[in-house]
Amino acid sequence: ACWGYNGNGQATPPEGSFQSVSAGDRHTCGVRTDGTVACWGDNRYGRAFSPRGSFQSVSASDYHTCGMRTDGTVACWGDNGYGQATPPEGSFQSVSAGYFHTCGVRTDGMVACWGAAEPPEGLFQSVSAGRRHTCGVRMDGTVACWGYDRDGQATPPDGSFQSVSAGSSHSCGLGMDGTVACWGKDQDGQATPPDGSFQSVGAGRWHTCGVRMDGHVVCWGSNGDGQATPP
Repeated sequence: ACWGYNGNGQATPPEGSFQSVSAGDRHTCGVRTDGTVACWGDNRYGRAFSPRGSFQSVSASDYHTCGMRTDGTVACWGDNGYGQATPPEGSFQSVSAGYFHTCGVRTDGMVACWGAAEPPEGLFQSVSAGRRHTCGVRMDGTVACWGYDRDGQATPPDGSFQSVSAGSSHSCGLGMDGTVACWGKDQDGQATPPDGSFQSVGAGRWHTCGVRMDGHVVCWGSNGDGQATPP
């Protein structure tokens, strides 16, 4: 189910069953229950191209998309002006597409980035590529961010986290106790999460959404196109 701006059909998903979904700027992609990838919305640069093969996950960004195949290799399609759609060889456990870069966690826990980004050393559980910055959860649960930090989006708080999501000018993380903490730009309230416990959180450009423990979705921040009003 999709909601918000639909000028390019990015909020009109196809029929069928999916196991995961990722919303980009003007396109959306999802992994169907049979492992194939389906994309909808604006297809400039080929970012909404649906490649053949079986995938575990997919990550849609502004102008390109990357997916992790069932064999652990990464495939990317769309704009490649900075090399963000040319993944390295090897096996990965996750991948996240940013604006002009992409990052993935290899099977040994090392982070690899391609395009306009350079990751820090160390082992990570997960990584999230934002617009011009990236954040990851280290093995000890602390969050490390790198890249553009004008609004504090790459300066995470102390503490242990289950997951982290890098947006445009803000980031949000899910604490070990289920509460959400956000940092960075907050002009629309996108970095001011509500109280309560969550099981996941995703930071967008000017809004954020999270899934509460009871399965309900809550969003906060800019809502000019209804993107913060879930069904």
